[in-house]
Parts: sequence; C-alpha cells; structure tokens
Amino acid sequence: MHRNIRQAVASALAAALLSTSAGARAERPSSARDRLVAQAHTAVDEGRFADARELWMAVWKLERSQVAACNIGALSFRIGEMPAAVRWLSLCKEIMRAPKTPAERALYESRLVDLARARQLSGELRILAPAGATVTIDGAPVEIEDDKPVPVEPGRRVVRAALDGKTATTEVDVPRGELREVRLSFAAPPEAPRVASPVVPAPPPPSRPGPTTALVVGGLGLSATFAALGGVMLVGAERREEAVLASARAAGPNGCFRVRWPMCQEAVSAHGDMRTYRALGVAGLITGGAVLAATLGYTFYPRGQAEVRVALDHFTFAGVF
Repeated sequence: MHRNIRQAVASALAAALLSTSAGARAERPSSARDRLVAQAHTAVDEGRFADARELWMAVWKLERSQVAACNIGALSFRIGEMPAAVRWLSLCKEIMRAPKTPAERALYESRLVDLARARQLSGELRILAPAGATVTIDGAPVEIEDDKPVPVEPGRRVVRAALDGKTATTEVDVPRGELREVRLSFAAPPEAPRVASPVVPAPPPPSRPGPTTALVVGGLGLSATFAALGGVMLVGAERREEAVLASARAAGPNGCFRVRWPMCQEAVSAHGDMRTYRALGVAGLITGGAVLAATLGYTFYPRGQAEVRVALDHFTFAGVF
C-alpha cells in the first residue's frame, strides 16, 4: 500500500514538472495538486493518516500553502509524531489567515488546540551555537531560525555543532512539555608556550610579633559566650511568643477584645518579654560575630587595641581588644 502511494506521489510530481516536448503538453501543476489533494482526502477517510500526510507533503512541494502545512501538522499529531506536529502546526499558525466564517474559526481553534497538546507531549530545545555552525540533534541535522525552539522527543538528547573542523557536543535531558536551553561553543586553541623569565625571589617580609595566645583564646571564648547567650535568648523569645498566642487563644474567638482581661494582660506581658529576649538574642549573636571578627583580624593583622560596640533597641555592648 505504501509503495502504491509513493508511486502515485512520484507520478503526480513528474506530471507537474514535465516540460512540453514532441507536441505533448505536460499536466498543469494545479491538476497534479488537485489529484494529490483528492488522494489525501481518500486516505484520511480510510484511516491511512501516514499515507495522507505523505500526499500532503507532496502538495507542499508543489504549493507552499497554509492548507498543506496545517494538514501535515494535524496528521502528524494524529499519528503521534509530536515534534513534527509542533513544527508544522506552528508554521500553520504563522501563515494562516484570520478566520472569517464560523467554520474557519472552528478549524483555526482546532489547530491551536492540537498545537498546544503537541507541545505538552514533546520537549523543546533552544540552541545557541556559533554563527554558521551545522547543528545536529541525535545525528539528525536541524535548522536554527532566530533562536526559535526546536521541538524534540522527550528524553536525553545529544546536541552537536560543527564548523571548520571544530566540534562542540553536549547532552541534555528534555522533560515532556518543558524548554531547555543549550549553549554550544568551541574550545579556544591552545596558546603557544611562553619562555619563562627568570624568577627573582622577593625579599622576605619583615617579621612582626604575633598575637599573644591568651588574648586570642580569650577573644574566641568571649565570642562563643555571646553567641550562646544570643541563642538562649532567641529560644526564650520563641517560647514567650508561644505564650502570647496561647493567651490570645484563651481569650476566645474574638481575641483580646478587652485588654483588661487577665489572659490579655498575660499576653501583653509575654509580648514585651518576647521583644526583650529577641533583642538580647540578636544583639548577642551580632556581638559574638563582631568579637570573632576582631579576634581573627588581630590574629592575622595585629595593629593594637580595637573597640567593638554593638547597639540594638535599648541594649549596648562594648569591648576593647
């Protein structure tokens, strides 16, 4: 059956392209097109969608019309070739004229629905390659047009670019219904070896006295103490916040509508404690970090005494190192 279809397509194309000779006149392209269209409709009626698509491909070679592009895309969708359906239905959408009748509008919407569904069932690659490079996906050549996404079957794809003997290859996983971007670039040619100039050893830096061990240990201990104090205060702040919420819930569904209620007074007191603990905790962590930074700075770059002062809300911590 496929052989007969191919023979019919070849005969129609030969008849369309045959030139006039020996008093015989070739069949006009329009007649060949009409015959191919009729055969394509017959194949669709008989459920032979692959044959019908092949016939419409022959029509496209004769006449690059929106009807041919739309039918190729729709038939590709029917036989489950989703990347081909995305390519042809996208072209159909670009060249299709605005619908004027209810029938044309229904057909237009049907093509858009098929396109959206085909995109959900396939993946897309946006390939950025050097200008002029030949690009292949899994060994099949593809054309890159204005950075337009290339529809592909979902799964692991091998993308390759070649130009002037240079190649770049990458593998990418393309999930169904998603777009992935691939950047291909050629490795820079190796640089010519350079003659190393004689290295003159730099004079050793002047020695300087190191920090006293007691001061460094004291600074690290003080930093850890402030950090631990900050952590304890923050934990206390969380517990006081829980107490605020518990007191508010105890006041009933309307919350603390009347502040004079005992549970509302407890909520206000717990809220004040929470703010105090949180301020102390944050100040402790900041002070611990500042002391640690000052200790490390003095350890590696001793310059003398340094004063650290941290202020938060109503609390101020100061120290001289």
